[in-house]
Amino acid sequence: MTPSDDPAISNLPEDYNGSSKHSFCVLPWLHRFVNLGGEVQLCCTAEEFDHSYIRQDSRQPINITDGLSDEQIGATRHMRDIRLAMLKGDWPAACERCRLTENMGGCSRRQAENQHFERHIPWILENTDEKGFAPVRIRSRDYRLGNLCNLRCRMCHPRASKLLMDEWNEVARPRLRIGADLAHEYENMTWFHSSQLWDDFTAHCRDLEHLHFAGGEPLIIPEVQKALEICVEQGVAGNIELTFNTNVTKIPALHRELWPQFKSVNLLCSIDAYGELNDYIRYPAKWIRLARNLDIIDQQHEALNLGSATLSVTVQIYNIFHLHELIDYCHERFGFIRAMPNLVHLSIPDYFNVQHLPEDLKHLAIERLNSLREKLTLSGATGGLNQIDSVLAYINMGEYSPYLMSEFKRVTGIFDRLRGESITQLVPELKPLMDGHGQPGKANDWFKLTLSHAKWLGGKIRSRIQG
Repeated sequence: MTPSDDPAISNLPEDYNGSSKHSFCVLPWLHRFVNLGGEVQLCCTAEEFDHSYIRQDSRQPINITDGLSDEQIGATRHMRDIRLAMLKGDWPAACERCRLTENMGGCSRRQAENQHFERHIPWILENTDEKGFAPVRIRSRDYRLGNLCNLRCRMCHPRASKLLMDEWNEVARPRLRIGADLAHEYENMTWFHSSQLWDDFTAHCRDLEHLHFAGGEPLIIPEVQKALEICVEQGVAGNIELTFNTNVTKIPALHRELWPQFKSVNLLCSIDAYGELNDYIRYPAKWIRLARNLDIIDQQHEALNLGSATLSVTVQIYNIFHLHELIDYCHERFGFIRAMPNLVHLSIPDYFNVQHLPEDLKHLAIERLNSLREKLTLSGATGGLNQIDSVLAYINMGEYSPYLMSEFKRVTGIFDRLRGESITQLVPELKPLMDGHGQPGKANDWFKLTLSHAKWLGGKIRSRIQG
């Protein structure tokens, strides 16, 4: 396919990468994301949105097992429409997370990727025609090679950690429970064994500049190691920057041997709290082991060929009152690992979403975050304060939901019973919430709960209709 002499756009505004100034992102031209079930999606930041599933012109979602080439995927109307929207500055429906992040003053995935791959932007503008066609230039790949994981995080799902299956069906409402057929599918994912997948990866790895893995837990998934070994065998590892989302419970010896052969390795370490609270959220992690591995990363980063390491924190009701403990730990403990973690807003499951807390608990969370911000400012540790500002803005975007808080109490109570744990021992701030919601009481209380449930359900239906 030869691009038209009349490209869709020949330049971008100078401030195209400023917050909320434009929607242009390099990923629809340079990136390919394959999710846990082999689904081809726009990127992992957009994975929660239906519009992120790349579809054939028949509207059928594309799976890696369909055998479509990068050229065929890139030429779909869906991909072309996304490119054209971005070149015009219109926000595609799948890109809502980046739009919200920028509106709240945070740095979005869009902005980070545009900076990282800035040298490719002139090529993108010169080679995209008026119908959104562009030659294939996949420089970045992101794989979720199955759901093998050694943790059962409370906010996770069996699709991402098959060990969570039995507990999930005790916690979930009946309509969300996993039946035998789907359970068998989650227990026996095999799409990543496809010879075509590995033939294609081997054929195209020489074009890569960036390769990312998440999970499951990528550092214990055999196919992740296989991909790294292929890059080394093909003599292209030195051209590739590796990144991992990892729970850092293990740093396998084989990875330590392979990493120095790559251009660099960047770690996003999934840690959600300091000490026992992290073990509670990310069960059955053990802080003593995590702390040891974080020290290895911090102290042996040169031998491991690490370019960067950052803690990635999923901000949720369980940890919102104690983020300061983890951030203080990072500032006091590490020299190489970034002092300010990456604070990621949890939106699903929505009963863990901090936006839906009662107003008194929201105020307490906001007070503690403001105190943390003031403390860091006074100490001169101002790097990453926009992360805290983004959390503060996010909290205030939603409203209290009696229904969702009753779900929080129900789900937390079941997990606590199954695991022999107690949230109120670790987070006493939540005791009023655990004591006060979902108890039989006045008819007016039941009415408020029913009304809140209806409001929540209506929002879900509207969101589904809008994509």
